Amino acid sequence: MKVYLTFILMIGISQISFSQKIKVISAYDNQNSYTSGLFAIQDTAVYRYSWYYHEWFALENTGLTRVNDTVKVSSLAVYNNKINNSSGIFVFSDTAVFNYNWFIQTWFPLSNAGLPRINNKPDVRMLTVYGDSGSSSNSTLFALTDTAIYSYQWYLHEWFPLSNLGLSFSVKELQENNIMNINSFPNPFDENISIKLNLPAGFNEKIKIAIYDEKGIQVKYFEKENYTSVEPVVLSELNQLTSGIYFCEIKAGEKFKTIKVIKKK
Repeated sequence: MKVYLTFILMIGISQISFSQKIKVISAYDNQNSYTSGLFAIQDTAVYRYSWYYHEWFALENTGLTRVNDTVKVSSLAVYNNKINNSSGIFVFSDTAVFNYNWFIQTWFPLSNAGLPRINNKPDVRMLTVYGDSGSSSNSTLFALTDTAIYSYQWYLHEWFPLSNLGLSFSVKELQENNIMNINSFPNPFDENISIKLNLPAGFNEKIKIAIYDEKGIQVKYFEKENYTSVEPVVLSELNQLTSGIYFCEIKAGEKFKTIKVIKKK
């Protein structure tokens, strides 16, 4: 009896120990049986399946967002662009959507401009993609958020929501209403940026401005009480930022707008 119970216990432990922890899979027909178009993500890496070796191989994690020195990936979308120097592989990694480049084996972040945020992070629940061959930028990339499905516009480097009209259940009202006629100067900037908003007459509320780098990580945050559109908001002490592209997310009441700014070298 003891031997029988020990045998059952060992089987149970073995099943737990060897259970796979794949979270999401995605696939395409790459017309090559040796390197499949089958991909999967676990908590810390993206994997590709090889039919030749019957084995999963991890892609490089270079460029992906890390939390406590651990890569976090939660969504995956792939398509066959039929070239190797830039791939049709996209993941969401905690702070941004990333695209994989086969040639240098590095992940590159897409802009978060236009995406809604929850707890200061882009609200991306799921990705899906289709496109033409030749380049990842020929693809049509979609992200599911809590409020709408967003499409990425490569030319503008910005996400735009699809209409929720026709859905059979109620959805939250979108808050990404544009603040029109934003003037930012100087741009490119060195130490300070002045931002002038054209808001409705009588506006007298708090405005919030967060600055994010290309990976979607917040680097600066500003608030101004009782803004009336009379004087510009000065974002100061930016000389500590490294040179490159940044995104200012501006919220004024229920209005929301993202603008791109450039830090000088």
